[in-house]
Amino acid sequence: MSRNNTPTTASATAIADNYTISIGRTHCSLLSSSIGASFSIFVVNIVVILISCKVVHVFLRRLSQHQMISDFIIGLIVGNVIIVRSSMEEHVVHSIAHISSIAFALYLFVVALEMDPKTILRCSSPHTRIALIGIISTIGATLFSYTLINRTAPSLPIKPSHPIISAISISLAATSSPILTRLVTELKIHKSEIGRLTVRTALANDLLCTSLMCLGVALYTFHSPYSRISSAAINATLRILVIAVQAWLILKLINPVIRKINDRNPEGKPIHGLDMAAVCGVSALLCYCPTFIGFDPSFNAFVVGLCLPRDGRMSNFLIGRINFMLSTIMLPLYLVLVGISCDFGSLIRAEERSNVYKMMIVGLIGAVGKITGTVVYSIRHGMKWQEAVALALLLNIKGYFHIFCAHNAAIAGVIDNNMMMVMILIAIGTVIPTPLVVAFIVRRARARERGKPMGLQWSKPGGEIRILVGLHGPEDVPMAVNMIEAMRGLGDVGGGLAAFVVDMVEMTDKAAATLVHGEGMEAVTVKDEGIVEMREQIGSALEAYVGESGEGLTVRRMLAVSSFDNMHEDICSAAQDCLAVLIILPFHRRQLLDGTMEAGHHGHRLLNQKVLQFSPCSVAILVNRGIHRSISSSLSTAVQNTCAVFIGGADDREALAFASLISHHPAVKLTVLRFLTEARNKPSGPGRRVLAAAGKQEIEHKTDDEFFMGFYERYVAGEKGVGYIEKNVESGVETVATLRALEGRYQLFIVGRGKDRVSVLTAGMSEWAECPELGPIGDILAASDFSVSASVMVVQQGDVARGFKVIDDEFLPL
Repeated sequence: MSRNNTPTTASATAIADNYTISIGRTHCSLLSSSIGASFSIFVVNIVVILISCKVVHVFLRRLSQHQMISDFIIGLIVGNVIIVRSSMEEHVVHSIAHISSIAFALYLFVVALEMDPKTILRCSSPHTRIALIGIISTIGATLFSYTLINRTAPSLPIKPSHPIISAISISLAATSSPILTRLVTELKIHKSEIGRLTVRTALANDLLCTSLMCLGVALYTFHSPYSRISSAAINATLRILVIAVQAWLILKLINPVIRKINDRNPEGKPIHGLDMAAVCGVSALLCYCPTFIGFDPSFNAFVVGLCLPRDGRMSNFLIGRINFMLSTIMLPLYLVLVGISCDFGSLIRAEERSNVYKMMIVGLIGAVGKITGTVVYSIRHGMKWQEAVALALLLNIKGYFHIFCAHNAAIAGVIDNNMMMVMILIAIGTVIPTPLVVAFIVRRARARERGKPMGLQWSKPGGEIRILVGLHGPEDVPMAVNMIEAMRGLGDVGGGLAAFVVDMVEMTDKAAATLVHGEGMEAVTVKDEGIVEMREQIGSALEAYVGESGEGLTVRRMLAVSSFDNMHEDICSAAQDCLAVLIILPFHRRQLLDGTMEAGHHGHRLLNQKVLQFSPCSVAILVNRGIHRSISSSLSTAVQNTCAVFIGGADDREALAFASLISHHPAVKLTVLRFLTEARNKPSGPGRRVLAAAGKQEIEHKTDDEFFMGFYERYVAGEKGVGYIEKNVESGVETVATLRALEGRYQLFIVGRGKDRVSVLTAGMSEWAECPELGPIGDILAASDFSVSASVMVVQQGDVARGFKVIDDEFLPL
């Protein structure tokens, strides 16, 4: 009997074990499915939030608004719209809170890493003095208004009052230098004197105010106030001592190691992974070490960033990567978290309204105090009132630092949620209207400066010629050097040549994350590794050329960082600021190895078209075919057989003026081809329009004849070695046939765009033009079937009247 039961018992035990294992596997499977579903919900919520922030920013960017505004709007929608808030799981909010907990530390670390205290805080510099005046006037106005309000009415609910109101006054005095740097770039004033002064003053202000806040946090810990004065003083002294020792160790031990790591990782080569991990690990360890003595790791990150070297490969790496991560993920999520914690419905409740009004008055008086102090000091030291007002408004901009401080103070319980929301509204209220007001002031100022025509035709004999050359990359350097070298010949008869070379960089999210303050003429520069390497290649090539160019030439570097939709504003404002008479831009199509032209970059073409439309001076578009002069070769290799085509009109006169300048170069052989015809266009239309058009044509023909006669007497008949060809044609077909007969004889054609030209010699050409921005003649010469070796320069004369809009030609004066 026992023998028979033994297998049965064993089988039952095995079945029970298998059942238990099956239940365990089912439980693990359900748990895994639950975790997977939660993770999927988390990812979907995060992706939706980030995409929503980007979509809103696309529309607000047209109003020059910073990304912070769009992120905060999405946060308000998520936190205050019931339908949206209910669709978000609580664990998603908690996860965002954990992600955002280190955002403040990373933000302050990278802001400090971009600063150079020795350069910023020079006592003799005007930006340091302006920053100090703004800070003193703001703190004074804030403390005075707070004291007055508390004496005339019930006190604000701030406990303890004196340390907190001091922190609030410092926060109101601070300027957000990262947001201001981006704003100055988008307002296209970073190349002007006011733009450079604004960025440097903001850096000095940000450094001073954040340092004061760090000192206040070290002296007083908000989240754990001490009960005894003696213990508080001892702990504060200990914190300051530890921070000082940490700074000394970084300066004496860590920085030399980082410099050696920079030497091991030169530009142009990949960074060693071990070096990258070591620098990141040491930086994180330094930021969080003083937490054992109660010092806030976020503010300690600012101290660490100030002590680390600003220059070098590793610093650029940290700035680029951290800024990109912050702007793409962490800061939008943090502002969404702040928006979720804001309940603006409580601000309109009767029992809370008085305190809200009082705090708003304090913040408003503090802002007015800063603006007043900055304006008064700036005007007293020779600045125009428009520039002083623009400077004061820009320096009053708040940003992420102010929102961080308000939110963390509310979490610590030192202020309530209503005070936090007021502080956030004050910060947001300085960002939204400032770009619009400053843009209006800048437009008015630049409009008053316009009026004098800027072009080669009106340049003073013997005066300095200033040109602006745009480059998209190192491949455009040979073209730029060739044109600069050709124009350098005017040094024998003129006052020299000043070439402002602009590196045109598209504003992407990656490039925007690496915007920092620059040196010299540039208020803003980019620390992205790819862009830095490209600029170094361009700089090396230009330096090699300048080293052998001789006297009479000045080359200066500039930077334009913007989207291609708005980059023309950078180019035009730079040309106006440096008083350039000619802008030279590369054609959007490049020549391939087989001689044909590629399809081209749409953004480059859009840029050229807008510069032609809005430029304050003359513009030249260069179609490069075979201009690949070696920088290290002799200057004599710049020999070019050049042909200038003259039909008539303002653009052709400007093209001929350019040709006359390069004819002074001993290596340039110039020939002028003039088209003549017996036929004259007869304008048609009603009454006054016919008379106006006929009178305008007669004036143009007379001006053309006088200008060409002066050129002929000086350069052709005056034994300057300029050749002359005259062709009589009667139609556009004959003009095209004459041009095609010149194929292979010249390396460079110089033609006018002829936008406003009315002539039978170009009749019908514009109807089938492939690139209308080149004009009828330029489009023929730039076609792939015309030549594979002849470059083309299309010139448009600067015209101040081009910016005015006229409803109809009949409204034009005779």
